[in-house]
Amino acid sequence: MVNTVEIVEDVIPMEYLDMIKYTAMNSEAWHMKYPQNHPDKHLKMDIIDGDARQPLLAGMAMGLLIMIYKKCNLFRPEITYAGISIKDKNRLDNPHTDHVNDLGHIKIFGLLNSDWGSMDGGLFLHGDEAIPMKPGNFVIFDPRITHSASEITCDKQRLGLDFTVPVNPQGRFAYHSEID
Repeated sequence: MVNTVEIVEDVIPMEYLDMIKYTAMNSEAWHMKYPQNHPDKHLKMDIIDGDARQPLLAGMAMGLLIMIYKKCNLFRPEITYAGISIKDKNRLDNPHTDHVNDLGHIKIFGLLNSDWGSMDGGLFLHGDEAIPMKPGNFVIFDPRITHSASEITCDKQRLGLDFTVPVNPQGRFAYHSEID
């Protein structure tokens, strides 16, 4: 697996982000299950976990994933998991890895806050990289590399949408052993 991050810019109209955020904020499906094996939980909503858990949001998420896919082909446009998390200045994020033993998947992450600015904090940290999160941009990354959000410095709640998707076997995120 290549140690890199791909930023896909200007994927989605801000109005579409606002619609997803509004729909999510008015849902009663929020839970505090994550991060697993960590005492400091944050609000999360599972949209797709094998199947659609929140049908309306699942449809919106699939539409968004197709917009990302049209800009790059680093993954197959199939959602294994999609969820929305809420983080704020009252909780520091925990650096973590995902899918350690699953080389066939990558993650995609972006903000649902159309009004998020550089002064609000919440950079995406991936390995040694610190990536400002601009509304409309999505980050495609190797989840087996330690990642987290930097400190949020404003009073807003940051809503993030993450996808787990199958890697494109011909893309640069594909795992190739030394034997290949």
